[in-house]
This record gives sequence, structure tokens and C-alpha cells, in this order.
Amino acid sequence: MSMFNNTHPEFMRIGITIENVDTRYKPLMRMGISIDEMIYLARRLYPLIRDGKKILDLACGNGLITVILSRLMSDAEFHAVDDWKKVSRDDLIRNIEIDKARIMLGEFKDQFTLSYQDTYFDSVYSVMFLSNIGKDGRVKISDEVYRVLKEKGKFVVIDTLVFRGKIKKDLEHKFKLDWYGEENGFSFFVWSK
Repeated sequence: MSMFNNTHPEFMRIGITIENVDTRYKPLMRMGISIDEMIYLARRLYPLIRDGKKILDLACGNGLITVILSRLMSDAEFHAVDDWKKVSRDDLIRNIEIDKARIMLGEFKDQFTLSYQDTYFDSVYSVMFLSNIGKDGRVKISDEVYRVLKEKGKFVVIDTLVFRGKIKKDLEHKFKLDWYGEENGFSFFVWSK
């Protein structure tokens, strides 16, 4: 028996097991963050969305953040979308099965249109996506998020500090900013409908 197990120490701290995370979840250049940072961001997201029953990960990348959250929030219904151009949907499906996560995968109808009914989600979150889609994309996706969020629903945005001003300017026309913080090079926005 090896003196090292194959699960990340942070998972043991929060009471879940996800083995071989470093080999199964490939970092995504669009996100530009490490596995350790994804675990950290999932832990930071948890208190911000834990009251939600229907939750959407907007542009999920490799899906690790949502896998962690779905394991922590066993009574929530998780959905994750991406365009699946730089991430293997099949790999994520396999990882979801291995990690016994409950996540339904979707995709964008077109570049910024979500295939969900109006007022479906309690919470939507986005990690390192809005800085990659430009002003027009941020305005279009904010319209879609507004459409799929329930009244008083939350839109949590985590992105780089460099884009905090642009993200704020492009989303404040639709949402009310409930909280903003900066930590470890990330900006955290909690918007409400």
C-alpha cells in the first residue's frame, strides 16, 4: 500500500474524495487557473450559492468546480454548459460518473444563448469566462443569465482583477451588485436579479 493516497488534501478537509484529480481534470487555458485554484474557488463559491436548489455553471471548462460543489450540495440540481470546443464533453461525462456527481450537461444554443426556460435557476455562476468574451459578449450573456434566473436569483462572477472594472460596467445595467471582494488575484461579484 502506498504511503500517499490519490486524493487531494483539500478534499479530505471538506469531506469528499476525488481521486487522481490532477490526471483526470486537465487545466483549461481559457481559465488559466490550476487544479488547486479550482478547489479554492469551489470552496469560496459554496457559501455564495448553497441556498440554491437549481444552479448553473456558465462555461464550466473541465467541470471540476461543479463536481466539487455537487458533492458538497447533495440536494441541489446542477447544470453545466460550455461550447465544448476546448474541453472534452466525453471526458467530463466520464469524470462525473467516476466522482458520483449529479450534473446535467448542456450547451449554448449559439454563442451566447442558453437553452433553458425563463426563471429556471436560483443561482448562476461563472469562473474566468466573462473576461474572455468581450463587451458585446458580456452584455449578451448577462441578458441570458437575467432571463434564466428566478426573481432575486444570484449571478456570481469570479474573474481576474484586471477585468473587474469592465465586468462591473457591463453587468450593472442588468443586475444589482450585492457584494464585491478581491482575494488571491481574483475578483468576486455577487449580483442579484
